[in-house]
Amino acid sequence: MKKIKDIWNNNRVLIVLIIIVITCFCIMGIVMVKYFFGGNTSSYGDRLDDIANMPFKEEDQNALLSAIKENDSVIDSTVNIRGKIIYIRIQFNEKATLDKAKEIANKSIEAIPSDYLAKYDLEYTLVQESTESVAGFTIMGARNINRTVLIWNNNTPIKDEE
Repeated sequence: MKKIKDIWNNNRVLIVLIIIVITCFCIMGIVMVKYFFGGNTSSYGDRLDDIANMPFKEEDQNALLSAIKENDSVIDSTVNIRGKIIYIRIQFNEKATLDKAKEIANKSIEAIPSDYLAKYDLEYTLVQESTESVAGFTIMGARNINRTVLIWNNNTPIKDEE
């Protein structure tokens, strides 16, 4: 017992500091584990809570696709939902012009019920393959819940002339 008292008397400041450091490391470890590994299991966190009771129904998706495909310039169209974004991809034949494709995309917004437009963002991708008779295009348009029109971004690849 005398040895322990001697160690304590000679090194009490060092022992207290070591106890404080060990306690801090334990607290930091607990906080880091809770922060990085605890909580919500969804990759979106709680950002999708307001649309949980309003999923984009299959019949509404089919109505949108049929409204798009009724045009004779459309070859194919798909709808994909990720989180709060509805991705719509439309492929056009060589009869379609870029302006006509944009017009078709703008008109297809009318086929989406307004309840969904108030909760979901829209992302359009319009594609026309290049052939010998047409140059083709790839263009993307986006509309968030605060806008009424699509904003277009030209993504057509430019070929280098050699």
